[in-house]
Amino acid sequence: MSRGYAADVAGPHPTRGALRRARGGVAGLATGVLAVSAHVGANGRLPSAALTVLLIALVAWAASGLAGCERGPRDILALLSTGQVAVHVLLTLTSRDAHAAHHGHGGTSAEEPGLMVAAHVVATLALTAVLTCAERALFALTAAIGSVLPRRLAPLPATAPLTILFPTAPPPLPVTGVLRRTALSRRGPPARG
Repeated sequence: MSRGYAADVAGPHPTRGALRRARGGVAGLATGVLAVSAHVGANGRLPSAALTVLLIALVAWAASGLAGCERGPRDILALLSTGQVAVHVLLTLTSRDAHAAHHGHGGTSAEEPGLMVAAHVVATLALTAVLTCAERALFALTAAIGSVLPRRLAPLPATAPLTILFPTAPPPLPVTGVLRRTALSRRGPPARG
């Protein structure tokens, strides 16, 4: 549940609509880009560019489903950590030289896996701090905007059943009105010129 935000306030809310998709997309995109950057920064190999972009888009799509409420630092850290591990494993399994690296025919040395883990951990903690601050700022901003917008008006509760009256017969027309409409024509003779 979001803190300090009234549910009946009109205006934008970060857990609905486009803001929800944007929050989830940014978190997922940041997770995917961060995982790829840390992987490459520690001399990891990448699969094809299309597969790398597909992995990042998949993480962004998955994260947008988790944007239904305000997330704290623990939730964001869990999302980023899980995303980092998932993308790292997928990058390792799908990289061009994964087979050669796992069988000792080139690839990473003994020091580089520690470097890769350290790069992932540092990047995850830094991004957790940034996304937590952004999350709080977005919720505070939308609460401030919502506080100056008019509140939604709720209809008053019904105190009695609704009664609708239907007339039983059409209202009577005066005789002169009926004659003017039906019997007398307003058309004159043709004009002669």
